[in-house]
Amino acid sequence: MLRCGVTGVPHEKLDAEVARWCAELMERSSTALATAKRSFNADTESIRGIASMWMQALSIYYDTDESREGGTAFREKREPNFRAPRRSGD
Repeated sequence: MLRCGVTGVPHEKLDAEVARWCAELMERSSTALATAKRSFNADTESIRGIASMWMQALSIYYDTDESREGGTAFREKREPNFRAPRRSGD
């Protein structure tokens, strides 16, 4: 599971650690990552920004190939492949 927080990495291992984190993020749902990023930004708009962002996120989420792939993978007890399905316009 991906965890966010403060970490210390020796300078000589920094590039390898960044590459590892990027590879892990690339396996995640791009819609979920974009929503998480919007939530960090909405936090500065207080509760109004957060509530608006989550209502938009819910409506977007239920209409994506990523959502369907996540549900199917869960039911089939397998890791989801978020890179295979593409939303229209991608």
